[in-house]
Amino acid sequence: MRPVPQLIGLVLAGGASRRMGRDKGTLDYHGQAQVVHAWRVLTRVCGSAYVSTNARLAARAPYSELPLIPDLQEYRGPVSGLEAAWNRHPDAAWLALAVDMPLVDRALLEELVAARDPSAHATAFRHEDGVIEPLCTIWEPSARAPLLARVAAGDASLRRFLERHAAALIAPSTPEKLRSIDDPTEQVALAKALESSRSA
Repeated sequence: MRPVPQLIGLVLAGGASRRMGRDKGTLDYHGQAQVVHAWRVLTRVCGSAYVSTNARLAARAPYSELPLIPDLQEYRGPVSGLEAAWNRHPDAAWLALAVDMPLVDRALLEELVAARDPSAHATAFRHEDGVIEPLCTIWEPSARAPLLARVAAGDASLRRFLERHAAALIAPSTPEKLRSIDDPTEQVALAKALESSRSA
């Protein structure tokens, strides 16, 4: 029986944040920069975690204070983070979490880990509308070769990969936690709602 690959956390924080207009990793929803918060949550679940980002952000706080895996080449979307992570630890499975999903917490991640199927290429949540969520997902090392082959052929979509390859899919018990926050209006509204819930 083959051993289960080690699971390591990976915050995906290499995007340009064009819609937000500022770096989403530096936004504060929980009393600290979101990239720090996400890294700490992943560390509690996996034991160890890294932050995937680009060279421009890597030299700046708070990124410079965290364990980083910089992108290997020009950013091609979240797949760039996975590619760099597997280059660092090729035999590991990666619990990847996008930095723009501030409501994902330890309980939701532990739900995903409990459902993990190491024989599949990935274990992922399926939204209520049937759409698969690729940015809060466990990626097994077996996914590396077919995923990078698709990227080389011109398709860097993680969601399309999950739709067409062996993936274990589960329904989240709290689907609202998988919400991504991508623009300033959403960010302000969520920050106010979280502040109100803390002071209630």
